[in-house]
Amino acid sequence: MRSTEAPIPAPKHQATKLQAPKFRTPRLDQLEIGSAAELQRTGQGDHLILQDADLTGVDLSGGRLTECRLRSVTLAEADLSAASVAESHWERVSAPHLKAPRSTWRDVVIEASRFGVAELYETGITGLVLRGCKLDLVNLRSAVLSDVLLENCTITELDISGALATRMKFSECTVETLEVGHARFKDVDLRGAQLSRIVGLSGLKGAVISEEQLVQLAPSLAEHLGLVLAG
Repeated sequence: MRSTEAPIPAPKHQATKLQAPKFRTPRLDQLEIGSAAELQRTGQGDHLILQDADLTGVDLSGGRLTECRLRSVTLAEADLSAASVAESHWERVSAPHLKAPRSTWRDVVIEASRFGVAELYETGITGLVLRGCKLDLVNLRSAVLSDVLLENCTITELDISGALATRMKFSECTVETLEVGHARFKDVDLRGAQLSRIVGLSGLKGAVISEEQLVQLAPSLAEHLGLVLAG
């Protein structure tokens, strides 16, 4: 009796109902003009606008920025460790090194900004839009993220290992290296990200990718599974 082998089924296209990120746009009316000296002295800013300001070295650790607009601001070596940033809009902000571990972010929009190293591990983020930004290294290890949209961004390395991400979406983004080891995803849409390399592939469980991305990830998947490719 001739034995027959069952064909390997092709991957199924699953109808997925993704929940999109939800945002509350900051309403920034009747803002007062702020200064670097004032922020350094008080460690907090409420209802302020800072434009063409140099906040290099400002220590806001444990402080807060609430309902603030930052425009054309330099944040070199600023310390926002354990700080709270809420209902704010940042535009054309430059931060070669942003130190903000264990900080909290709520309803924040950041546009056309440039970040070198962004230390954001163990942060809590609820409502964040990154639009038209360029970032080198973003460390979001063990962060809790919800309602996050990255749009038209270029990121060299994004590390969300051990993070919990809910309702997170990439749109027209380029990410050279994405680290996702031990991450937990729900309603995470990666289809709008051009991904060159992924580290910790098992952490992708729960994310949504396109068929094209699946083909592009084939070499990494083969390596992860220990497959040997032979011609």
